[in-house]
Amino acid sequence: MIRFLILFLLIFFSAFLLAVLVEKDAGFVFLSYDNHFFRTNIWIFAALFLISFLAFYVLIRVVLSVFRLFKNDRIDLAHQSYEKSDLDEIEEGLMAFFERDYNSVVSHFIKVKTKGSLQGIISLFGAKSAEKIGDTDLQKIFLGLAKKEKREVKKRADLLEAQIALKRGEPDLAIERLARIKGQTKLSVSIKMKALLEAKRWQDVLKNLPLIEVPKDRSFFENKAALVAFDQNKKKDKLLSNIFSSFSQELREDPEIILAYIEALQEKLKGEAILISAIDSDFDVDLINCYFEVSKKDRETLNHLTRWETNQPGNSLLPLLKGKIYEAHGEDVLAEEFFTKSKDLGNSAASHELLRFFVTRGNLKKARQVVSALEEHLLSRL
Repeated sequence: MIRFLILFLLIFFSAFLLAVLVEKDAGFVFLSYDNHFFRTNIWIFAALFLISFLAFYVLIRVVLSVFRLFKNDRIDLAHQSYEKSDLDEIEEGLMAFFERDYNSVVSHFIKVKTKGSLQGIISLFGAKSAEKIGDTDLQKIFLGLAKKEKREVKKRADLLEAQIALKRGEPDLAIERLARIKGQTKLSVSIKMKALLEAKRWQDVLKNLPLIEVPKDRSFFENKAALVAFDQNKKKDKLLSNIFSSFSQELREDPEIILAYIEALQEKLKGEAILISAIDSDFDVDLINCYFEVSKKDRETLNHLTRWETNQPGNSLLPLLKGKIYEAHGEDVLAEEFFTKSKDLGNSAASHELLRFFVTRGNLKKARQVVSALEEHLLSRL
């Protein structure tokens, strides 16, 4: 800093002194060549000299930049006596790669000495092949070579390393490698989302959903994140309710998500309203069974089952469930009626319920009739 200040002061005082001298007598510049003469004020000459110097400097920098570009990007045949052997190894290695002979691939590519982008690309193929044969040492060697090359090759090396780490069951390492990559690609986003799911980081999956362009893929990862969230927060009903409410409407109406949510609740009855709404929107047998399990099996439950039965007259499950409720309430006539209706609609479980119903009440005659009907049904299927 002191040196810079001293230099600045020297330049300042020199310029000041020059300005004083020039003010007294600016002078002129006179140039001649052959029969041509050029005379001008010293200030104009100084300006022309400065402009010419700057133009010449810029031209030199441009020429040097172009020269460096060609020097970096080309394979210098004059300095590589091994080029032909390298090309032979590359050719053999690539052929082996497409034939899935990964042992041959690594044996050929490890011999390649060519530097530059070609070395980086070949190293990526080598790393992938080493991963296929389970040779982690060779894999590290190839990835190390690839990372020494240009930014784009290094980016692909980090991406490949993340893929390999994920396959080995090391999602945290995969996430770490992906963090080195500037910019997002469809593949890097996919690997990142899979790694986050594997690491059980469902909140981060939901935060990164906007990065996914394809709606189908976005729904897939949101669905998986929801299942992980429910699994990690079982019996925490208030938190589970908040998590469920934060999902998109499409996800909240997905039967798989609803069933997983109910399964995670400690008090299953808290999910009854969600089940009723979902069944009203889209009739689903699994949701019906779940609703029956969590409901109070009272008159209100019967009313909902009756309402759905009206809309689904050919469904054999609804009368079976109604028969069970009537039996539990001691209304045997109605229980027998709906068990029979379910059986007639082709529900084999209803036949077994009806047989149990008659046997427990000592009505062996009707029980034998049910058994005979079952035997006839079995014989008809042979």
